[in-house]
Amino acid sequence: MPETSRRTLDSVGDDLFDKYLLPKVALAIILLASLIGTAVSFQIASRWAPVAVIAKWLYFVGLGVLTGGLLWKHGFVRPADLKSGANEYCERMYARFDRIALLALLAIIPGTYVVLTQYTATLDDSLFVAGLAVTVGGLVLFTAVDALRSRSVDESFRSPIGLLAFGLAIGAVTLTAIAEVGLRSTDTMAMAVRILHLLAFTVWIGGAVWNIFVAVPTGQERPTTAVISAAGEQLERFRWTVQFIIPTLLATGLVQSIYLFGTSVSPYVTSTIGLAILAKLGFVALLFVIFKTCPMWRACSPIDGVCDLEDLDRGSSGGSPESADEPPAEGVADD
Repeated sequence: MPETSRRTLDSVGDDLFDKYLLPKVALAIILLASLIGTAVSFQIASRWAPVAVIAKWLYFVGLGVLTGGLLWKHGFVRPADLKSGANEYCERMYARFDRIALLALLAIIPGTYVVLTQYTATLDDSLFVAGLAVTVGGLVLFTAVDALRSRSVDESFRSPIGLLAFGLAIGAVTLTAIAEVGLRSTDTMAMAVRILHLLAFTVWIGGAVWNIFVAVPTGQERPTTAVISAAGEQLERFRWTVQFIIPTLLATGLVQSIYLFGTSVSPYVTSTIGLAILAKLGFVALLFVIFKTCPMWRACSPIDGVCDLEDLDRGSSGGSPESADEPPAEGVADD
């Protein structure tokens, strides 16, 4: 394939730049919906305190970035990716995520103080609060150690410390969900629903942050065929997960609303909290629309071929086989 027929590195990220607005809009929506949810839960359990609400929201976002990011790092990335021409791509992704993970820790630390203060003042179980504190402390410690140490991608992939950090992230989310319900009731079913809700949120937001701020910019640096294939397969695993996450968010959000206000319409339209709940549910429904729209517009990634690997196969099958270290042919483009 002549060199002039191949996409240059500079042009790869340009063609779908406008289309790629959708995933960014989706991330903004989930962040806004989570902020509304945090404000509602804080208002119900305590007196209104904007600074504390923001700190608590950052705590949830930080947990989400770590939980979903670590899932992508050790789950959506597969051993085959490390043995192909995408090895260097995965290594650069890991390095980029490590920097983001450290920023997430900066959000978690002050938020931890706020949530522990609130839980200590309201919950009767000091041992439970101590357990949450130890879990979050361990998460911060092992995430920092994992992010700051210099190791090859093969050594970092599913390393004991990395998997331990992921387990602690899941534990912190679970304990936080239980504590959130415990602020106003001891209903076991409500706690289970809240756990599902927070886990779905953290996996979604962490995966979205990875796709937008880790996978895409790293892939744009050197979009070879092997990189596009690995990135597309990882994104497909995330999209497969999201098809369960969004319904879970919506269903658990509805159940939590019913726990709070029942099935009567009046409380939802006559109170500030009710309107906030309706707004949050509406945002989650909008996420579902965006999720369905992205693949139709090939708008999941600005890197050609990532949104639909069949396009990559068609582009390479029309001519001579392409090297894993070369950018895909121009025919791979989605436009």
